[in-house]
Amino acid sequence: SCKNCDKVYVSLGALKMHIRTHTLPCKCHICGKAFSRPWLLQGHIRTHTGEKPFNCQHCQRAFADRSNLRAHLQTHSDVKKYSCTSCSKTFSRMSLLTKHSEGGCTGSSTSSSPPPSVTSSFANPMKDISVY
Repeated sequence: SCKNCDKVYVSLGALKMHIRTHTLPCKCHICGKAFSRPWLLQGHIRTHTGEKPFNCQHCQRAFADRSNLRAHLQTHSDVKKYSCTSCSKTFSRMSLLTKHSEGGCTGSSTSSSPPPSVTSSFANPMKDISVY
């Protein structure tokens, strides 16, 4: 069992892996933040460097870690299992449905006017982006 938190493990290997969560041996040389695993530190270092090695094959977006790319890839999926109860619009991810709902869903799935647009200050400050 772990001497720090009394969790019990059936194998010594599992216990040793758990103990790393208390010792945090992987330390960022830039800010000092500590991690239990080397790959967690590697992902953290990308927040300092801006490196985004995981590219979407469907669009120009890139991500610092594979899990964010995986979540993004769902936006390109035809499977849209999250549905708005007000307007019946469907989404590939729960977070997109939440954003839609918090954005002030009008409760109508059809509209005679085009969707509102906002100006993006990220890639091109002069380009309008449609909001869905």
